[in-house]
Amino acid sequence: MEKLLLFLSAHQLHAQLMAGGKIVTQHEFGNSQEGHEGFAAFLQSAKHPTYLLTDLIEEDFRHETVPHLVGRSRSALLQRKLEQFYRGTPFHQATLLLLQKTARRDDDMLFSALTNPALITPWLAIMRAQQIPLAGIYSVPQISTPLVQDHPSNHLLLVSWEKSAGLRQTYFSDHCLQISRLTPAHAGLTFQNAVVSELARTYQYLKSLSLLPAGQTLDVRLLGHSHDLIELQLELPRSADMRYDFVDLADLARQRNIDYRFADSDASQIFLHQLAARPPQTHYANATHLHYFTLWQLRRALNLASGALLLGMLLWGAASLWQSSGDAAEAVALKTTAQLTENEARQIALAFPDTYAPAADMKAGVSAMRRLGRYDAAPSGILHPLSMILDRHPRIELDDLAWRMDATEPAAPNAPADVPAQVITIKGRLIDFANDYRAALSHLENFRRNLAAQGFQVTVLAGPLDVSPGGSIADQRETRATPLNFSLKISRRPPA
Repeated sequence: MEKLLLFLSAHQLHAQLMAGGKIVTQHEFGNSQEGHEGFAAFLQSAKHPTYLLTDLIEEDFRHETVPHLVGRSRSALLQRKLEQFYRGTPFHQATLLLLQKTARRDDDMLFSALTNPALITPWLAIMRAQQIPLAGIYSVPQISTPLVQDHPSNHLLLVSWEKSAGLRQTYFSDHCLQISRLTPAHAGLTFQNAVVSELARTYQYLKSLSLLPAGQTLDVRLLGHSHDLIELQLELPRSADMRYDFVDLADLARQRNIDYRFADSDASQIFLHQLAARPPQTHYANATHLHYFTLWQLRRALNLASGALLLGMLLWGAASLWQSSGDAAEAVALKTTAQLTENEARQIALAFPDTYAPAADMKAGVSAMRRLGRYDAAPSGILHPLSMILDRHPRIELDDLAWRMDATEPAAPNAPADVPAQVITIKGRLIDFANDYRAALSHLENFRRNLAAQGFQVTVLAGPLDVSPGGSIADQRETRATPLNFSLKISRRPPA
């Protein structure tokens, strides 16, 4: 995605168009009527998301500890503080530095502002007239924090040179921005001269503000061209107050994948590429400044959503087309298979033997099958009711039971004579009657009547006592060990 990067100093505006992390074109515009007109003409063909980076002497920093609030209460508190500190400029912001770990858990805040809006508003008016999507307004100190994160010192001064602005010195405590100073560039001022003359002043300035603890060594990281850094190593005084870390801009560019060849110690491209790659969350622009960028984001989101929807519809259509072609091929295959199956069924049917039979023969066959079914009766049909009757006569014990089908058995008056009868022969004895033969005979007779009531034909084969005219009851009484044994034949034909 193409981005337009602007670098604003007190006297000029540098504009460069970037695409894929590389510079496409660069232009310089002076802070004059002619420069403003040239910038307006340039924007006619550069309506891309725009990031404005400032490096101005009129930037103020204030530290404040505020109560830890959330939501609307926090927003209202920060707005009151900004209006109290910077009433005359709309370019202000509040940055959280640290959440204290005390019982109150207050917030350490850094309030900052660009205090001379007259240097910025003419350029913003031109961009607003051209409806340029401005993404934010940033400053060099604000985006310098990533350049010191790898340094172990808790008291570090970052020194850089921007030839259109001057010597920038930014102080960090515990890797948090505290304050920053800009020595403006003027004719005859070089990077080496500015560093040598300003470092001592900055050191005393930090001591006077009590930002640097007594006896603490100040670590100084200097960004510059290798040639200038070699000269500085020879010119800078050696003392226990300051310790130097020289960083070649070329090495720093390689570490951050910046495709740029540095001819001098101007570090502007480091900050511009840093801003293009990872813009900070907070900046000096308000909702009015960001109006066209918000519209650009909305339009881009709608375009992406439309593209995604179109792609989804195309994929769905392609899938449906592929599925329909597959279904058509499958339908042809199924139709062919069905035709083959039908032909095979027809051939098999033609090979069947002639099995036609008259209706009378079919009826006779069914009647015969039903009759044969009655011949194949299961014993459970007669044993089940017999067992239920035996349960009601617990003084009868069975010794033997035999079941058979017998077609010669005499038929009852209402029973079919052509169906074999089920015949059960049981042998048992009567118990717990002692010498009460009358009761025993009555119990056995009651058993027989219950069987007859269920449709059984009962024939006594042998009774417990011989009560025939030729029998002898006295003989039975004299032999107490003789049990009261009996034998019965029970038969029944199934219903028609």
